[in-house]
Amino acid sequence: MIPESPGIPREYGLAPIVGVRPVVLILGSFPSKMSIRRQEYYANPQNQFWRIIADLLNKGERVDIPSLERILTDHHIALWDVIASRRYQKGSMDCDIIDPAFNDIPAFLAAHTTIRYIGINGGKAWVSFQQLVRHDPIDLAILCTQLPSTSPAYAACRYDQKLSQWRTFLEGRERQIAPTYR
Repeated sequence: MIPESPGIPREYGLAPIVGVRPVVLILGSFPSKMSIRRQEYYANPQNQFWRIIADLLNKGERVDIPSLERILTDHHIALWDVIASRRYQKGSMDCDIIDPAFNDIPAFLAAHTTIRYIGINGGKAWVSFQQLVRHDPIDLAILCTQLPSTSPAYAACRYDQKLSQWRTFLEGRERQIAPTYR
């Protein structure tokens, strides 16, 4: 965990979304200003995260974000960000993040020992995660995969390409993340 700089205004991310016995943890970088304001992950409608989740786990049916959050937890998928806080900035671009402080992901994993897979959403999240685990290693049995960013800023990869890579990641773990209905 990188210490915060005292006296400089900061923005803080969101609490994790986690249900019972998560098997997969999806990590983003840091929520957009819209997400922080609405207290919902990936609140920007241009971000393709919830569209991908709906296409892969909800038969393409579009529903509201709270319903999609429940679909994640029903499939034993937790959602959080690598970065807990950052120095205040005007925009939401990952490339502008200054002075990040990381979430305590090793402690989260220790508290949720059923997590076997981590999917990391985009380049900034991947680089930040690498910085974090360099200082505070995680269990080597947990498989980490970098996924293409769902951000509208990542236009180099078409939606169908992103969907295919996310499908490979999520459906490759299908037996472990099948929903439980009780």
